Amino acid sequence: MKFKTRAGRVAASLGLMLSSIAGYSLVTAPAASAATYGCNGSQIDSWNNTVSGKVYATTYLFWDGTYNCVAAVKRGDYYGKSSRIRVEGYTDVGGYIGADDGHYLYYANYTFYGKGRCIAVETDMWNFSGNNIIQDHVPYSGYFHCG
Repeated sequence: MKFKTRAGRVAASLGLMLSSIAGYSLVTAPAASAATYGCNGSQIDSWNNTVSGKVYATTYLFWDGTYNCVAAVKRGDYYGKSSRIRVEGYTDVGGYIGADDGHYLYYANYTFYGKGRCIAVETDMWNFSGNNIIQDHVPYSGYFHCG
């Protein structure tokens, strides 16, 4: 397509640039908002789930004063494509308390009672062939974020 004026060319270039930036950010950098991931409260922690330096997911931890919500959000080649992902919750009072496990496009989340308890979480992820590639228990041992 040809534009007769410089202003037309600049406007077209700017439009293409903005649409490519917007599309890129939607695929690689979703917002870390509690509501975006089906959680309530404020973000209190996050960490990348990596293998050999490659980030497969980012796990976010939210707290609303009574409940914790953990959300594991896929990254890179897995974001927006169906594959198995799981997040689990643990407390120092009851040990393992539950999980969200399924084939999702973007993320898995789990909300659990955390008032007066210390917690731990685990993120697991499988590749498209069904092999487990991530098993990230945080903290590595014990509990943290006592509510």
